[in-house]
Amino acid sequence: MANTTEINVRYNETDAMGVVHHAVYPVWFEMARTNYIKALGYSYARMEEQGVMLPVTGLALKYRRPAKYDEDLTVTTKITRLTPARIEFSYKLTRNSDGELLTEGESSHAFVDSTNFAPLNFKKAMPEFYEVLERETQKDVQG
Repeated sequence: MANTTEINVRYNETDAMGVVHHAVYPVWFEMARTNYIKALGYSYARMEEQGVMLPVTGLALKYRRPAKYDEDLTVTTKITRLTPARIEFSYKLTRNSDGELLTEGESSHAFVDSTNFAPLNFKKAMPEFYEVLERETQKDVQG
């Protein structure tokens, strides 16, 4: 299932040209990814309590059109790939007033042990949540 996160552009997120600074988009994508996990009934906090962290291993963005102060935007997040060791998400940022695609992005993450940052098998560490992610990945890839 794709998940959506609503954003309203704040003044401090814009640069001298009056558009959203390029460094803000990864922050919005992180918010959207966190909301996606929450919508599945889990949280990053819960994962960390169970000894699992999810550091970013890759990030790519394509800026198509600028977002501006006080615009209402939507980030649509989907899982694009899941293995016991890694997960990848895609993001599409659109302007609510006209639906125009402003920015696209992807992030990849590794499942690691929170005590030593060693890679771990998420399917074994949190089997119930892995099953949920697996089901969602199938929905996201198909739809």
